[in-house]
Amino acid sequence: MIRTLTLLMIGTLACSVARSQTSDLVFFADDGSKFTLLVDGDVKNEAPASRVIATGIRNESPVVIIRFEDPAIPQLKKSGFYEMGKEYTIMVTTNKKGERTLRMTGQAELGTAAKAEPAVARPVDFVDYPASTRTTTTAPLTVADEDHQVTTVTTVKETSGTTGGENVQINMGVNGVNLNMGVNIDDGMDGGDSMTTTTTTTTTTRTSSTSSATATKPTTPVAVKETEVYRMPGYSGPIGCAMPMGGSEFAEAKKGVEAQGFEDTRLTMAKQIGRDRCFSSDQVRSMMGAFSFEDTRLEFAKFAYDRTHDLGNYYKVNEAFSFSSSVDELNEYVGSR
Repeated sequence: MIRTLTLLMIGTLACSVARSQTSDLVFFADDGSKFTLLVDGDVKNEAPASRVIATGIRNESPVVIIRFEDPAIPQLKKSGFYEMGKEYTIMVTTNKKGERTLRMTGQAELGTAAKAEPAVARPVDFVDYPASTRTTTTAPLTVADEDHQVTTVTTVKETSGTTGGENVQINMGVNGVNLNMGVNIDDGMDGGDSMTTTTTTTTTTRTSSTSSATATKPTTPVAVKETEVYRMPGYSGPIGCAMPMGGSEFAEAKKGVEAQGFEDTRLTMAKQIGRDRCFSSDQVRSMMGAFSFEDTRLEFAKFAYDRTHDLGNYYKVNEAFSFSSSVDELNEYVGSR
């Protein structure tokens, strides 16, 4: 028994070590171009896509090939160094010469991309509703519908004499999940040990009658109270999107934009952040400070308008411009929305 437990522990630890000896690569095209990814000759996606995740890479310097769905775009072949035990995000973009290239944009713990849920973009025709309470009517339960809950408890006891053997305590953490397990092992040297196992199973089922008879109990519509729309403290004007990013999330996003080496790359990344997130007017103004050129600031301000929570405060972004002509152009754009 002790030998079996030891082998089990060694196998579990070996799996954890093996996991740390791989890396994950996340590739995405900044212009939405679809492509097929090959890493060291291994095809990672059957159908062309604009974002592909390659997991379990065991080579620190893999050769990456990007084959674009558009035959007019030449395939891209690059190699790089990726340290084991981490996840890397690489952007497929175009440099100043018009050539396709790879640019690393982020590094995280293994499994981050797989755990992340895709964000839902705000509809283009978003309409602001008053923050008052609204009610809707849902279909009620009929008398033929019933809920049943079945609970089963099974207890197995094995007792064979006095206690003895060894106590083994296992504490293990793998990818943020902690496993604590205590095992009392009887090797038969002291006359035996006792073990108690309790299994509790709770099952909830829902049954509906298929009888065509008319229910005698009246069915009354059930009023459901919806959650009120978020309102920024101290603000009561029009709303463009549900809820702006938190302070720490925005600070991290802006830091990533500022880390890019080229102006057009900063703008591309800022737009990627804004596609499925909501800004406040202050955050838009702050993000504009990450750009060096007036034209870039103006383009981002136009892009971010439809993705801003407190639209009534959008005049604040004017402070980020150096020329009054940019303010006039932005006001004209906002007035046309």
